[in-house]
Amino acid sequence: FRIKNIDVIGLQNLSQDYFNNIINKHNDVNIFYINLGVIYNEIIKNSWIKEAKIERVLPDTIKIKILEKKPIAIWQNKKGNKLVTLNGEIISNGNVNTFKNNFPIIKGYKAKENISSILKILETDKNLSKNIWSLRFISQRRWDLYFDQGLIVRLPSQNINKAWQKIVKLQQHYNILNLRLTEIDLRNPDQILGKINFDKKFILKRKHL
Repeated sequence: FRIKNIDVIGLQNLSQDYFNNIINKHNDVNIFYINLGVIYNEIIKNSWIKEAKIERVLPDTIKIKILEKKPIAIWQNKKGNKLVTLNGEIISNGNVNTFKNNFPIIKGYKAKENISSILKILETDKNLSKNIWSLRFISQRRWDLYFDQGLIVRLPSQNINKAWQKIVKLQQHYNILNLRLTEIDLRNPDQILGKINFDKKFILKRKHL
């Protein structure tokens, strides 16, 4: 009754090899005596794992069911870049380079703890929000949005959804992402301030700030 098969269900970002390496340490142990608790504790050390369940399937199989955490952004700080989940958990084992073209970069103190609410608002218009490459949390109160086209949108600390809908309507009616605007300031609810720069090189540099 030695272990011959390792069946892992739920793999998305983790590899089969990760689990093989853990189980293979116990290949010489009778499947009846293998300590599933020890294996479980080793598996959940990986920051990708949200939930895990392990069971014996006689005569020679260990079955592992996992639920992986879902990254939604790349958190950038002085120590580097890390993947984060919707509730601000860090996936320290995640390879940021794999996701750099899929997720926005978030910056600022307490940014990862507050990313959930702003992303829910931005997702109301995915055609527009897909152009956002970075978000900066300012003074733990409000967000600045950085678009691929060089535009910065400064959101207010309150009524964020209303401000976002203003941007959505401006894009629908005036295609603001292609007007060479460098900034739209919505911090004052009673006015919309815009800045424009005709230097294309300047606009392209904004994405690298």
